[in-house]
Parts: sequence; C-alpha cells; structure tokens
Amino acid sequence: MKGFKTCERRLTHLLHSGIRSRPSPATASIGNMAPRLSDFEKGQIDALHRLCLTPRAIAARLRPRPDKTRPSYKTVERFLKNRGEKRVFKKPGPARTISPKLERRLIRHVITDRLTSPEVRIIAQRRKFFISEKNRVKRLAFAREYVHKPLSFWKNVIFSDKKIFRLDGPHGYNKTYQRTRGPEPAPTMRRHSGGGSAMFWGTMLWHGLSTLHRVQGSQNAERYRQVMLNVMVPWALELPWRLDQPDCPFIFQQDNAPGHAALSTRELFDTVGIALLDWPARSPDLNPVENLWAIVSRRVHWQRRQFMRLDDMLPVIYDCWRTEAPKYVEALFESMPRRLQACIDAGGRQTKY
Repeated sequence: MKGFKTCERRLTHLLHSGIRSRPSPATASIGNMAPRLSDFEKGQIDALHRLCLTPRAIAARLRPRPDKTRPSYKTVERFLKNRGEKRVFKKPGPARTISPKLERRLIRHVITDRLTSPEVRIIAQRRKFFISEKNRVKRLAFAREYVHKPLSFWKNVIFSDKKIFRLDGPHGYNKTYQRTRGPEPAPTMRRHSGGGSAMFWGTMLWHGLSTLHRVQGSQNAERYRQVMLNVMVPWALELPWRLDQPDCPFIFQQDNAPGHAALSTRELFDTVGIALLDWPARSPDLNPVENLWAIVSRRVHWQRRQFMRLDDMLPVIYDCWRTEAPKYVEALFESMPRRLQACIDAGGRQTKY
C-alpha cells in the first residue's frame, strides 16, 4: 500500500511539473520526413526507388524489423513525396508497332521523297494478326509441302481476293507520316465511313489479270457462286495460253471465308473441274494478290488523293488495275518460294510479307 502511494505521488509531481516522457528514436519524426523510418530503411527505399518500383512494391520488399513489421506503403509514399522525388509512372498503352530506327527511316523517307502518305502507311501500320496454335501448325505444314515447288507449278495457280476502296483514303490504314519540311501537304477530308466505299473482286495469274468485278453488298455463298460462273470460269477457260494447251490444268486459290468454304461452292468447283489449293486459314501474308491490291490502292490514292463521289473513283481503280498492276505480277509469283521459306523460319507465324 505504501509503495502504491509513493508511485502515485511521483506521477502527480511529473504531471504538475510539465515534464513529458521523451519519445524513442524509432517513433520520432525527424524534420518533415516520414515517421518510423531508420537510416537503413531510407537507404533501402532509395535503392528500390531507383529500380522504378511503386510504393507498394517498395514496402513489400523492405527488410522486416525485429518486431516482424514493415513500414506501410503510405509511409514510403510520404517519404518519397517529402523528398520531392515522387515518380510519375508511365501509363499503360499499346505496344509500339515499329522500332525507333524504322520510324526515323520513315520520317526521312517522307521528307526527302514526295511519295504519298498511304505508301508509308503500309510499312508503319503493319499489324500482327492473331494466329492460333492450330492454324500455325497448318500454315507450317502447307509451307513445308509447297516450298520446293518450281515456278512452273505456281504459273498455273490463280490467286484471288477482294479489296475495299474508300473515297477518303486507303481502307485499313489509320495513321500516316507527314512531311515536316518542304511544301505544306494539301488538306484532306475525314468523313464518316471514309465517305463511301466500293468492294472489288479480282484474280491474278502469271499470264494475266482477270477483269475486276464490283461486289454489291455482302458476298454470301450464292453470290460468290454467281461470280465464279459469270466472271472467273469464262475468263480462265478463254485464256490465250489455254487455247494452245487446253488440257493443262490450273489450280484456284481462295481464302476460307464462309461463302468460299461452303459445301455448295465446293460442289460447283468439282462440277466445273477446277482443282482448289488447300489454303491454310489466317494466311494473307502468303497470298501475293494482297500485295497487288496494296499497289493498286497506293496508285489510286497517289499524293493523298481523295474523291468526292464513287463515280470519280471507279474509273481510276479500273485504270490502275489495267495499266499498273500487270507490271508486278511476275515478281510477285517469283516471291512464292521466299514467302513459304519465311513462314517456315517463323515457325508458322506471321512473316514480313
């Protein structure tokens, strides 16, 4: 009882004298720094901060204290903020499609040469399309089967595909590199849905190009069969080289669109006697007619040319298909072995073509 009263008198004396207990070094605030941080912990935070880690990641990596605790991420955040070195982290976004070196080359190419911007778009806007594991195996098997075929084999193959042309510019390219020096480029329009569009279907053979067929509306199986009967088959059977060699077979290539792969469409080819090339899915880079369409598109929109009406654009498309496209046919056919070898080297994935 006596000891209790003695402790009470001492406590009352301390309270009336205004003396307060001194805080421990671990809990003291030094200046405007965050509390409860030792010099060793501050050094840890500085080292981890230089590795571009977030405050949460830094707090999780600090060495535990003797009492098995760590400073919270708020304490780390206040410490970095009071030092005036709060890091601004880069916001997530899409990955770059081209390297900085290629970007500099493109800009230099546009500055020194008055080529149309759409021609540069084809290099800058090359996107990687998704190829599943199943389609990758099929692409690889196709490339290995046909990579050693001679040029005489590809001369009898008819490549086909369709293309959309827009009034405001090439279809499928959203960005452009413009000249920063030299004459100011002409202003361009940007309208809804490209101002209007037209779809064309065409084929390419070593011996010539087919006539362009304008596709009205969506192309289902029935409309595709009508195109085959009215356009492709008469053109293929009346080729000049077939008049001398009527028994020489030719092979028709088409993609795996629903209308192309329909059973009724395949029965039509069996009836007419046209062999189909077993084309793998997701393989536009192996089809040379895709590059031919890109050339025609660049010529149609040369010097960033735009059109006000479809009646103004259609004659230009027909003229480019008739005069410009035939110049590149032989070179595109000769690239088939290289395309297939590039597909093998890439393991069935997308190639540079």
